[in-house]
Amino acid sequence: MLTAQTSGWKHASLSLANKLEKLIIASANLFCWSSALLILVIIVNVVMRYGFNNGLILFEEIQWHLYAIGIMFGLSYAEITNSQVRVDVIASRLKPSTVIKWEIFGALFFALPMVYVVAYNSIDYVATAYRLNESSVSPLGLPYRWLIKAVIPSSFIMLALAVIARMIRNVIQLLETEN
Repeated sequence: MLTAQTSGWKHASLSLANKLEKLIIASANLFCWSSALLILVIIVNVVMRYGFNNGLILFEEIQWHLYAIGIMFGLSYAEITNSQVRVDVIASRLKPSTVIKWEIFGALFFALPMVYVVAYNSIDYVATAYRLNESSVSPLGLPYRWLIKAVIPSSFIMLALAVIARMIRNVIQLLETEN
């Protein structure tokens, strides 16, 4: 009976992790296009500036916004694909179960608290920008600054989901290696 309960818990947990990862991959597939748009905007900006001596602040701001979108939402994709930066020199010298334990510890005591602090505090940041109808300080800049500021809490919520999905997989893997 203990095995059936464990199997049911494992199946439900893996199902949740799979759903979270599908959501993150779907968003990554959407937001990866920000890089292609970024390249296009840079080319247009360079042609306008050096070809026609007429650079626009609008294009420079769009570049920063597209770059921010790609990086901020790319964090969650990097987490679930295990392509984030880590100290593999140390991890390669540890037992696999020890590495998993450190990853779970890091997720619980470093990643998730940091994600919570950033996401929670950035909501007021976005709300203030929305309430003030904040826009670029440049006369020809972009309006609705709250839209790009909203990338901060939304991308960190996605990062929290990615950390949770990865932690679920690590806990299951740890339990399997100890049995």
